[in-house]
Amino acid sequence: MSRIDFPKIYNPATQAPRELIENFVVRTELFHDIFEDIKVSKMTHPEQHYIIQGIRGQGKTTLLLRIAYEIERDAELRKRLIPIVFNEEQYNISRLFKLWETVAEYLDGMGEIAGLYEEMQQFEHEPDYEERCFHVLENTVKKNHKKLILFIDNIDELLTKFSKREHQRLREVFQESAELRIIGASSVSLEFHYDYGKPFYQFFRMPQLRGLNAEETKILLLKLGEYYKTERVKNIVAQQPGRIEALRRMTGGVIRTIILLYEIFVDDTNGNAFLDLEKILDSVTPLYKHRMDKLSPQQQEIIDFIALSWDAVSTREIAQKTKLESKAVSSQLKQLEKYHIVEKEKTDTKNYLYRIYERFFNIWYLMRLGRKGDARRVRFLAEFLQIWCDDNDLEQRARKHLEAIKQHRLHGKHALLMTEALARTPLKRELQHELISKTRTYLEKQHSELKEYLSPSDYELSKIADAAYYSDDFRKATKKLEQIKSKTADDFFVLGLINQIYKKDFKQAEQYYLKAVEKDHASALNSLAWSYFEKKINKQKALDYAERSFKKEMQIFNSHTYAMILLWDNQIENAYDVALEFLAHREAFEEFPEDISLFLLLFIAKKQYHLTFKLFNENPHHLKDRFKPIYYALMYFMRDEYPNEYRKMGGELKQTVEEIIEKINQLAKDYQ
Repeated sequence: MSRIDFPKIYNPATQAPRELIENFVVRTELFHDIFEDIKVSKMTHPEQHYIIQGIRGQGKTTLLLRIAYEIERDAELRKRLIPIVFNEEQYNISRLFKLWETVAEYLDGMGEIAGLYEEMQQFEHEPDYEERCFHVLENTVKKNHKKLILFIDNIDELLTKFSKREHQRLREVFQESAELRIIGASSVSLEFHYDYGKPFYQFFRMPQLRGLNAEETKILLLKLGEYYKTERVKNIVAQQPGRIEALRRMTGGVIRTIILLYEIFVDDTNGNAFLDLEKILDSVTPLYKHRMDKLSPQQQEIIDFIALSWDAVSTREIAQKTKLESKAVSSQLKQLEKYHIVEKEKTDTKNYLYRIYERFFNIWYLMRLGRKGDARRVRFLAEFLQIWCDDNDLEQRARKHLEAIKQHRLHGKHALLMTEALARTPLKRELQHELISKTRTYLEKQHSELKEYLSPSDYELSKIADAAYYSDDFRKATKKLEQIKSKTADDFFVLGLINQIYKKDFKQAEQYYLKAVEKDHASALNSLAWSYFEKKINKQKALDYAERSFKKEMQIFNSHTYAMILLWDNQIENAYDVALEFLAHREAFEEFPEDISLFLLLFIAKKQYHLTFKLFNENPHHLKDRFKPIYYALMYFMRDEYPNEYRKMGGELKQTVEEIIEKINQLAKDYQ
């Protein structure tokens, strides 16, 4: 199976016309709109000119070529039109006269009209040389009964080189001459199009190429699947369409990024795709570096944080990281959004989240400017693997990668990056450990310094974290647990415990507990439910978590939590039934006497005097003897029924019982 030719993907002009036309499956609507406009326009008068706008990788160059090739294929149209496709980079055109000279050279090279350039040179010393060049071009084209369609990619770079006077002159040409028409493309916002004082204000028709929508993404992926002769894409489209949408969102619908990630995914033989990626990153480095260099220091700081985060971040998070004022951050974000460097995402509040607009620029930033050994460098790839693969696919992919390492088929950098990406997916811990260990051995045999950037396996980190935790070295335990790439529910639960009990940071603990709760961790469910109970917040969530924990693992501690929260919700009978579970076990009285005391107090606070009295009399573990002060507090509330029982209380218990009664009254207010 042949691989996609990356030079052709990143420079479509190197594709044969037949190949490009065959693979052109998206942007078809805009193609038909522009082509039909060209077809029906007789160009008897000056026509509207186009500049297609969109970030790099959105298919602008391919669209220009597709239109040009369609003109070539239309025999009738070709009789009157000459499509001229300029090279993507035109460093030689810095003055307007150079544009006309270049058109003349293209016409000569295409075998359409010879001798034009030489004819222009007769006037090279004339002060009105540019006007004479255009006059020669226009008259010759008229004589040949032809019209010119100029396809100019990166037209923004060309126009930026021209002076204001040349802009005015070019506008005159466009407005007065019916012999040529421009179909251009630009990856940046053209300020002169929106500036009322500039010659080209609102002059061009400027269709915008946005990210692919869900249907277009599906069509593109199906075409890639067809190219690779794999049923994988068809199966995903049919059975898991949500994965297609997740991939679209992750890549921003940018065609080039989708193809790049797909190519890396299917290339599990020798890692050539990673070499191609390196070449592509090298090729765009001058462009992206120039983009960064043009930003102010504050904007550079903001972009650094957003790019390294990969996911969208809030203004508040940016301000905290950069130590800039929120107002300053907001002001800079507006400018960066105007430059199409960041985009904003709506939230449920009035605030926005911000991410890098061009996802390939974000990949470049991670790969080229992210610190070596930083997990974020492979974040994009790990995320793609999890979107595109189910657990079985991931395991197969990991085993193929492992086999390629054992057979020494991979370049060192590919071995490192793919191992690091796979290690951040939900692989079984044993397989992840083997993958990292074999990769480390492979790099050591190559005497590669890359081995220094290989992270420890989660198995290794968890062992260190466990030892630190049981040695009460909670700082070290936290550090190692946070380094774990694919955290289990147990990892999140322990982090929650450390933050709540030892760091006294419930807000952070809650975040960890919730991640464990997502994995249905019984102890995390119970801990979070109990925390909500103690803080008297989120009653319904507490009830839900406590019930789930109780049903998942019916134990003493979570049955107690569930019973307490049922009482809070005034589900008295259910609370009583659940309480019988933990009150039946002697170990509950030995290990959690204070918790049982609290249950009895809340039961009394809910005015369930007779049921509490029943527990004291029927429980086989001698509740009266164990909790005598609470029993006499109950008798205080039942003194009308049992006046002599309360009088039996010894004087030494009076103050304790009064304190208990006061606590019961407070519980009644707190958990009414």
